[in-house]
Amino acid sequence: MKELLNCYQESRAKVLDRIHQLTSQRNALRAKGDIAGIAELDLERRIKLLYTEHEELSDIVRHLDGYVRRAEERVET
Repeated sequence: MKELLNCYQESRAKVLDRIHQLTSQRNALRAKGDIAGIAELDLERRIKLLYTEHEELSDIVRHLDGYVRRAEERVET
């Protein structure tokens, strides 16, 4: 179960990294005034989807973390 939790945490970190990359790319295009480039790459939608995915992964991580803690408490008693 801990391995599964670690995999979800890694996935969540990768999604967050990708959000930062796309946001940086969008900001660079915006600074150049290339609004058409932002639209062409569909950056706004992609960033929004990644934020949604990050929230869902965070919920899963919280749920799994709680399960792991409860399982460990049962073992200790």
